[in-house]
Amino acid sequence: MKHNARSTDAGRRWRRTLSSIVSLVAGVSLAATGLTLASTTAASAATTATTASATPCAISVSAGSGTAVGSLILGVTAGTTQITFDCNTSSNAAFGVEASMLSLVGASSVSQEASADTSALATFKASPTDTSCPAGTAGSCETATFTIPASFSAADPNAQCPPTQAQINAGLYGCVLAVATAAGVPVPGVSALITYANSPAPAAPTVVATPNVAVAGSSVSLSDTSASGDWWGNAVQTNQAVALGTTPLAAPATCATGYGTVPTPLVMVNWFAKGSTTPIPGSAAGLTITNDCYDGTTLHGPTIGGSIAVPSTLTVGTSYTAFVCEMNITPYPSNDSSAATNCGPAPQGASWIDASFPFTVATAAITQSGSQTATVTANKSATFSAQLAVTGNSGATTFAQATGSPQLVVSSSGAVSTSGALAPGTYQATGTVSDANGDGGAFTFALVVKKAPPVVVVPRVRRVVGAAVRGRFVILTVLGSGFVGRPRVSPPYGTVARVVASSATMLKLRVLVRVGGPHGFRVMVLRFNNGKVLRVRYLFRG
Repeated sequence: MKHNARSTDAGRRWRRTLSSIVSLVAGVSLAATGLTLASTTAASAATTATTASATPCAISVSAGSGTAVGSLILGVTAGTTQITFDCNTSSNAAFGVEASMLSLVGASSVSQEASADTSALATFKASPTDTSCPAGTAGSCETATFTIPASFSAADPNAQCPPTQAQINAGLYGCVLAVATAAGVPVPGVSALITYANSPAPAAPTVVATPNVAVAGSSVSLSDTSASGDWWGNAVQTNQAVALGTTPLAAPATCATGYGTVPTPLVMVNWFAKGSTTPIPGSAAGLTITNDCYDGTTLHGPTIGGSIAVPSTLTVGTSYTAFVCEMNITPYPSNDSSAATNCGPAPQGASWIDASFPFTVATAAITQSGSQTATVTANKSATFSAQLAVTGNSGATTFAQATGSPQLVVSSSGAVSTSGALAPGTYQATGTVSDANGDGGAFTFALVVKKAPPVVVVPRVRRVVGAAVRGRFVILTVLGSGFVGRPRVSPPYGTVARVVASSATMLKLRVLVRVGGPHGFRVMVLRFNNGKVLRVRYLFRG
């Protein structure tokens, strides 16, 4: 009813307390629809049912269009629909007012009372004969009839009832109808959300993936094809909190901070191969859908972002359709009649809205990693082995040698081995590598066999047989080891000597002493071709 002197005073009180009232509205209406998304025990569910049944008011549409479903009133008409509240007098209900749902998503800097039409207040009167209130006895009821204003008028021009198409696309599907006491205290369980009969359906959300051709196990980025996003299924953070049984967030200081994003339990991703009706579940962990936030000038609607992982089980070369699904807890039906198939069964009181994008799984490039060459000496090549390694594969890989030296073998598992001893040189093997997912690449391996360095033998003397005598030739036999070729002899002064026979363990020297001297031991030096020097001590008898 339109305001009078009494309602003008009420309007002043209402403006002081509207912000505390509208914060309770969404929860009341969601509970009335029977939406049960929260993980509650049987005991807490029973408590919720008891609380709902103990509401102090009965709400009905007494004239014009509209259907009351608990505290959700669907299909009202501006100027004709009348909504009657029949409350227990113990509730102390005094006034009712209508406000835009912008009041539920405003930043803390936004004046919520500016979203209400305080010129159209309903006032409660006690009825001595009415028995339709929950108390059910004469003298215990009071009633108020609220007529939906023909022309909604609020201080904020963006606050409109019915909501605009843009507001509906953002998830503000109706308006708030709240009840308070004369002191401006909200009456628990009485506030309602209303939708209008002439409101248009929300736009369908859309999504695009970048890239839409990629390898399994990679990730793709998501964005909206529409600037407004149109993810209207549950864009009001308070509604989400009630649905999940959590505490609603406090209003942010600005919309730059915002109300956060849609909780992961309310979002789903499914992949379908072309022609298949069997979903391949994906993960929504990296996906973000922002919640509504109003800064007093602009309604920042829900937009999609983030990324999702491509399931590793998708098949190379197969075309898929990926569906991004958001829980729909509005009174509107889904944008997609096949959403239940694309997204799966929804909880009681909810459905899904969805958007899809095409996707093709590309072949991944398998890249060889680790060392691609090795070097050995000829005397070690017969026992050479190595293991080739790759990256970018999905699971086990198969190696197939195509070209190369027959002495160098690469097995199907990538094990490298040699066949027999190899002469010095370079041996190569090349081929392909693939996995069961169809990914592929190439490999190459080179084995360099170097000539073994010569073995340096150190000559040693074990004993000398014979003795030198002045004035005549004698044969001295040097026994030992490591004698390489015929060495050059450097005898002491006055002595002539040369090697007349040699082996690895014996040298025969023809020795002539021309200059005498005292008998005893003398030393001659032998120089071998490998650079080694041997000092040989022999006996001189004079």
